[in-house]
Amino acid sequence: MTRRPARPGSTARLIALALAGALAALPTAAAQTADEADRTEAASETDAAAPEIAVPDIPDMGAGAPATPTADGSLPTPLNERPPLPLEVEGETIDYAYGAFQRGWYLTALALATPRAEEGDTAAQTLVGVLYETGRGVPLDAERAASWYSIAAGNGDPRAALRYGLLLLSGIGVEQDKARAGDMFERASEAGIPEALFNLAGLYRTGEGRPFDPNRARDLLEQAAELGDMDARFELAQFYLDGPAHIRDERRAAFWMGRAARQGHIGAQVRYAILRFNGRGVAADEADAADWFERAATSGNPVAMNRLARVYAFGRGREADAEKAAGWHLAARAAGISDLQLDGIIANLDEAARKRAQTFAQDYAISPLAPADDPDRPTP
Repeated sequence: MTRRPARPGSTARLIALALAGALAALPTAAAQTADEADRTEAASETDAAAPEIAVPDIPDMGAGAPATPTADGSLPTPLNERPPLPLEVEGETIDYAYGAFQRGWYLTALALATPRAEEGDTAAQTLVGVLYETGRGVPLDAERAASWYSIAAGNGDPRAALRYGLLLLSGIGVEQDKARAGDMFERASEAGIPEALFNLAGLYRTGEGRPFDPNRARDLLEQAAELGDMDARFELAQFYLDGPAHIRDERRAAFWMGRAARQGHIGAQVRYAILRFNGRGVAADEADAADWFERAATSGNPVAMNRLARVYAFGRGREADAEKAAGWHLAARAAGISDLQLDGIIANLDEAARKRAQTFAQDYAISPLAPADDPDRPTP
């Protein structure tokens, strides 16, 4: 239950959060309200967008931007074209290095941040670490990234502590040390960073780097979930479903699964649909369950495709439709989900209906062994 690098599906999101938090004011998840009388029908949440720092236009010399020679014939640099950092505007400091990073001018960001980092600027140290960890503008160098994160964490940056902890946890760029990773997550957790709470919960849940303590793991996941973290909500719901006997609580599992589903977590959408269909922890509603299966199926989840095929095959939550059942079954089967019972439905279709089902399935099938006839056709 760890994130980047151990959870590669979350990499882009973590990097964005680490940067925004380390180098500028982070957006916080918008408060979500829910009717306590029906805890499964919570309103969708939206995260406040991180405002882009307003910075003057400066050429990115490292990115190949055209440059005009100065009067003496030399090429200008971002540092001699613009005032040195920091610049106070209406009581706020404009961070040119972070602004350059936001615009994709990674070499400019590195050129601006490195001298500040060497002089002890914590935010700059974290930015340099991110540039090396992600290989943006420079060759990827996890060891150098870990070094900068370690320095910034020692200077009190909780976001750097999170990133350093993740590297320690996975042993990338530094010798693996789960106990020390836990120390870093503790520091970042004190600042209320959901990712740190999530990863610290994972250590308590497995007993690696921290004593095995499922109650502590649950409490940490609860904190991260309350802060709006989608992955934490899903893991918490899973824990309430599959954790130790004294932890299990289907009602709370359905509540958090529903919230993660509404945020767009595809795995949560599938499991919430199953809970909704079977009336476990939430009122049974086959039509609503079918809607959730369809959301996940159209996002490419093969398990949801299979369940939606069964919905259509047996008329549970949708009107029975053998052709649609066949189409979704074929899509799921191409992704490796077999279902002999649904194979029989295909066998009973006439030739025209079977071909329509096959055409439908091609738009959703996910299989490197069966590419579409037209490689340029956009995926749904």
